[in-house]
Amino acid sequence: MAPDAFPFLLTEGIDDANLAVYQRNQAHLTRMGTTLTAALVTDSTAYIAHVGDRRCYLFRGPEGLSQITEDHSLVAALAAAHMIKPEEMYTHPRRSVIYRCLGAKRRVQVDTYTVPLIAGDTLLLCSDGLWGMVRDPQIEAILSSAAHDHSHLAHALIQAALAEGGEDNISAIVVQVLYQENDTTHKPEKQDWRHAGEERLRGLFDRHRMKA
Repeated sequence: MAPDAFPFLLTEGIDDANLAVYQRNQAHLTRMGTTLTAALVTDSTAYIAHVGDRRCYLFRGPEGLSQITEDHSLVAALAAAHMIKPEEMYTHPRRSVIYRCLGAKRRVQVDTYTVPLIAGDTLLLCSDGLWGMVRDPQIEAILSSAAHDHSHLAHALIQAALAEGGEDNISAIVVQVLYQENDTTHKPEKQDWRHAGEERLRGLFDRHRMKA
């Protein structure tokens, strides 16, 4: 499959999900909505699709933490227009207002990103229940800390959010790039995946979800 097909596949999947929520809203006269950030990692590239105020971060060694996605929220728009300071996004009385989500309209605009990866990179996908409680410098410190095994990073992030009050649902997915496709020196042998696949997948895709 051609690499440029992956963003299209992600967008199509999100379109289908959006239509399902929208049609249920119409049928039951409800106003359900949700946000979504998804990542498809293949070879040495991450394809990101995004709607709402969840976030995808990239942590890369000495370069530090960078936010890949753009929040589709009122406070993010105000900060981008220099109408409020970036730090005010966390305390603004209308910080929960978003202008794009799944289910509000028949069609939804999906942002897509293509992120080249190298060995040692870490991707973090999280809800606003995490980044709203734990500021970026603390997220970076946790992701860079040698004290946390990679399979425990998501748990450490969630515990940090709970320690700050845990005011909203908290979810986090941490993906670490252990090797590049053309790096045979660090690539696991096939038997590693066969005999310890479940354990390794838990390490690569450590998912935690808790409700405050």
